[in-house]
Amino acid sequence: MVAPLDVFAVNNGEPRWLGCAQSLAQAIDLLRESGSGSYFVFSQQTGHKNFYDVTVEGVVVSQVSASA
Repeated sequence: MVAPLDVFAVNNGEPRWLGCAQSLAQAIDLLRESGSGSYFVFSQQTGHKNFYDVTVEGVVVSQVSASA
């Protein structure tokens, strides 16, 4: 079974695939492990992207969602 979520880092405006996740909680853990920066999680099922920022303290802040 294909994981429903793809996780991307955004560096200099370019997405870089980090991995896949079975749940949003798993995707958030992957963001936190990757360090501070900007990220998005793409849902294979809905086509939506949820954007997040991770602070240097490891706090995940949700941004605006968008359709693909």
